[in-house]
Amino acid sequence: MKIAILTCSVARSAGGLLDAIRDLYKSVNKNGKNDISVFSYLEDDTMEELPSWEPLDVKVYKKENSFYYSSYIKKALLASDADILHVHGLWRYPHAFISNWKSKVKKPVVVTPHGMLDPYIIANQGKIKRILGKYLFADKAFKGVDCYHALCKAELDAIRQYGIKTPVAIIPNGINLTLENREFEKADAKDHLLFLARLHPKKGVDMLIEAIGKIKAEQPQLLDNRIVDIVGWAQENFDVKLSALVDKYNLHDTVKFHGGLFGDEKLKMYANADGYILPSHGEGLPMTVLEAWSWRLPVIMTMQCNIPEGFEHDAAIEITNTVEGVQNGLVNFFNMSVEDREKMGGRGRKLVEDEFTWQLSAKKMDDLYDWLGGKAKKPSFVNADI
Repeated sequence: MKIAILTCSVARSAGGLLDAIRDLYKSVNKNGKNDISVFSYLEDDTMEELPSWEPLDVKVYKKENSFYYSSYIKKALLASDADILHVHGLWRYPHAFISNWKSKVKKPVVVTPHGMLDPYIIANQGKIKRILGKYLFADKAFKGVDCYHALCKAELDAIRQYGIKTPVAIIPNGINLTLENREFEKADAKDHLLFLARLHPKKGVDMLIEAIGKIKAEQPQLLDNRIVDIVGWAQENFDVKLSALVDKYNLHDTVKFHGGLFGDEKLKMYANADGYILPSHGEGLPMTVLEAWSWRLPVIMTMQCNIPEGFEHDAAIEITNTVEGVQNGLVNFFNMSVEDREKMGGRGRKLVEDEFTWQLSAKKMDDLYDWLGGKAKKPSFVNADI
């Protein structure tokens, strides 16, 4: 079958979605069961990133406004002979396009929200998104979706909580397992804790800095010879608030900002790290946690990261999404022996090897497409309970 993938970005501006979408469909493509075409938008760094999508067929088009409307992409998709449309992400034109597809092409649609129906996101979204969700998407586009793709059970629950009764397939993100990048040398003899994500309130990085500030005031010896590396590009000028917190607690020797890093520069941060933290308020299924485990790093995260398997396999320290909760988790982590941390990281590596590879996810995606295309029975991972 021919599958059309529609996503807002195939470049670095997509953040974690870049790896999640690209690596999934490269694995689907390897299986050879389906013919994959990716439709997206031309951005400043798109041409630089396109080689990383090879051998996938990627088509990029000019967007005509900030809502990501494009008459070019609309025309191309409607003229395509795809058997299934799979839309990644919500709240912009790709989602609004679903009603056009269903009325004119009348073929199945899959939507992957990527955490965009998470209760935290819904509660904190702006007025315009609330209006669009209630009056445009819910009444038109949502009704045209044949199946949703959730990354985890928690995202399935969020989809149902939003009022959607459509079948939902649970297929997790995966990881490309490789060790050759371990050849990067550690930059120094200090203990490095890594935060790698967008600098956005949802990710909880402000709580991380405040927690470090409280540790400095109450147990300063725990920060001896330690660095907290913060990697990510800022949204909504959130970096200004974060810099102010560093000033407030005088953490200039402990907290280091690196901006957005990609490719080898990003890999070097994992190679240099002794642990990874994500104190998030809400996620789909964060790629960075899987990446950290693939590097055998112990992880500190909230339950809202939606990978409870990490706690079940003792591969992560659970924290609450409060400053006090982050502080308690950090104190626990800082007091662990090097041996115990290495064992925790090893359990994380084993977990992703067993349950979170792209090969496993690609097989399930092929099975989902077969079902939607009328070639197979409903897979066991599809929840159709209303």
